[in-house]
Amino acid sequence: METRACMLKKVMEYDFALYDLVLYLDTHPFDEDALCLYKELLEEAKEAKANYEKMYGPLTVKNGATECEWKWINNPWPWERMV
Repeated sequence: METRACMLKKVMEYDFALYDLVLYLDTHPFDEDALCLYKELLEEAKEAKANYEKMYGPLTVKNGATECEWKWINNPWPWERMV
């Protein structure tokens, strides 16, 4: 089982790679290999974020609400998470 820190690091790695690919695609919009890689990493990032949020709560405020509950405040604040 992965630790919380490892799961969060994986989410950040995906976000970094996706951001880097977006910058590349801005200047190379017809690179089909890069676009395929972007789509693949985007799906993997969604899965990594969903797994993290399932175990530890929302990563962003937009994911902190359900139909019946405001979950954003039920978890430690960002500065309390990595002690």
